[in-house]
Amino acid sequence: MRSIHSRSLVGWVLALGLIDFGARAAPPAPPGNAVQAGVSDDEAEARAQFRVGVAHFNKQEYREALEAFRRSLWLKKNRNTMGNVASCLKQIGQYDDALEQYEEMRREYPKLPAKIEAIVAADMAELSGLVGTLAVAGDAPAGALLFIDDRLRGKLPLENPLRVSVGSRAVRVEKEGFAPLTMTVGVKAGEESVAELVAMSRKGRLVVGEKHNWVLRVELDGEDVGVTPWQGLVDAGQHKVRLHGLMGVEALAACEAPGGAAEEGAKVASGVEVASVKPYEETRVVLGAEEQDASLRVDSTPEGATVRIDARVVGKAPWEGRLPLGGHVIEVSAGGFFSAKQTVQLERRKQRELSMSLERRPDLVAGARAARNRKIGVGLTYGVGVAGLGVFAVAGGLALDKIKELDARCPNRQCPSTEAGNQRAAAALGTAATVGLLIGALGAVAGTGVLLLTRPESSKRRPDPRVSAGVGLGSFEVKGAF
Repeated sequence: MRSIHSRSLVGWVLALGLIDFGARAAPPAPPGNAVQAGVSDDEAEARAQFRVGVAHFNKQEYREALEAFRRSLWLKKNRNTMGNVASCLKQIGQYDDALEQYEEMRREYPKLPAKIEAIVAADMAELSGLVGTLAVAGDAPAGALLFIDDRLRGKLPLENPLRVSVGSRAVRVEKEGFAPLTMTVGVKAGEESVAELVAMSRKGRLVVGEKHNWVLRVELDGEDVGVTPWQGLVDAGQHKVRLHGLMGVEALAACEAPGGAAEEGAKVASGVEVASVKPYEETRVVLGAEEQDASLRVDSTPEGATVRIDARVVGKAPWEGRLPLGGHVIEVSAGGFFSAKQTVQLERRKQRELSMSLERRPDLVAGARAARNRKIGVGLTYGVGVAGLGVFAVAGGLALDKIKELDARCPNRQCPSTEAGNQRAAAALGTAATVGLLIGALGAVAGTGVLLLTRPESSKRRPDPRVSAGVGLGSFEVKGAF
């Protein structure tokens, strides 16, 4: 390969440069710092920087020479200064930039003298063998800055592969808000190399806003991540986004954007939107939230009744508050009254007023007292009846015994005078038994009457009771259905 440090080529370029500037120069000015007549300040400074560049180049201080030649070129465009810039770039190993400089020189000066054209063509042919091309693929974020060997080479995506000097090249891609992507690529002469970027963390930026500029909570994949406007790095892929929160009623009516998240007010929420996030790219999602509840007022008769909404106690009537849209079960209850329930359907931005009257329960104390008295009355009457029947059974049994004795002692029912006492005793026992039977029957009838007449109102609708009674010597039985 031909030597990169071509002093002969550089020499003629420098010589031509001096001749070129000399051809345009006016006659020498008097000694001192005065500017030569007919030479502008920029041209004079360009000439001075050119000479500085020549001095550095002769000392092989190519980077310093490059800076001086570029300052000269910036002050005054000159074909030979452009050639000197290309020579410096070649000497410091920036073959791709040197080749581009020669190409620009040809575009600016398409009709170069034959001698210069021949030298430039030869140098470009040599440089073409010292460069390859580089393409960027993989996780290459659009809009990112591409640096090669710490030199900015453009933005991604590239329209065409870049021409790059051969050798090991450090590739770095930077995008604001993301960690840079870096890798090293080996570039070969005349070949295209590909920098296949791989992100260590495949994240993208998600930006979430609300179309009314309301400050609402952001729910990302079911988790609260902050308030709108919100942005953050998330894993690449699909994410579910939803907004929810509270809005002051006045701000909601005026559709105003509050200064911060409201602590109370109407419930508002958006639908769920799926955001597709790509690595190293920004995805914007703007959701529109709508009011999700309505106002409800509950009054009760009597006042102060407990109000339950969907089985949850919310307070005492009169009660007023906001509830989610849709159906709700309202229940009102108070001591001494039957509870009342009603289902309401709440609609957006419509206030509902609900008045509920409770039916009084029967006097429980009076009912308990009546029940107790009823038990006592029934117990007493049945007790007297049982006692009477007991007397009947005992007296009747003794009377029968006396009668049997008399039958044994008095043939043909003719009793001597000595049995008069036994006859009177038998008669007395019979009378007692009869009286006991009458008392037992009256007690049973009276107890049954008290039972029927004092039964609660709730049982009066039942069918008529069926009662049967049986009386026998030494026993008494009452059966019935009530």
